[in-house]
Amino acid sequence: MELIGDDEASRNQTEVTNADAERKNESADHLNPETPVIRIAVATRGGGKVNVHFGHASEFWVYDVSGRTTTFLEVRHVQAYCNGRTESGEPVDKKKIFDDTAALFADCQAILCSGIGDSPRSKLLQRGIAAISGKGDIEELLLESAEFYASLGLSR
Repeated sequence: MELIGDDEASRNQTEVTNADAERKNESADHLNPETPVIRIAVATRGGGKVNVHFGHASEFWVYDVSGRTTTFLEVRHVQAYCNGRTESGEPVDKKKIFDDTAALFADCQAILCSGIGDSPRSKLLQRGIAAISGKGDIEELLLESAEFYASLGLSR
């Protein structure tokens, strides 16, 4: 079982790591103003890991990825899509929750999560957002996801 640290501490560590990586990065991609920036929302519970299924996520960390450089932008909070009932016991309106969540990520090219169902994956793609599944280190998976997204030939 993995123990996950305080979210604020994890975000701060990610920001420090990203800042260090940006300073050290001297690749042509980093210096090339034509390198596309891909915005990716990551479902996480912290600890520097992609570790939450899309439908169970209550927050996403949003990053810009350009070449081999990642930049943490912000945390966006959502209502978990797969919750069966609200706090008052009423059934949730999954369509509304999905629509609200998708609208919140309209500026993102991809969502990175540990898993996602076929229906939400398809609905996101219809809105121009690629859903990418993976588990592990955020930094590594962001770079892999940006490369994968670029290989799809999608443009927005």
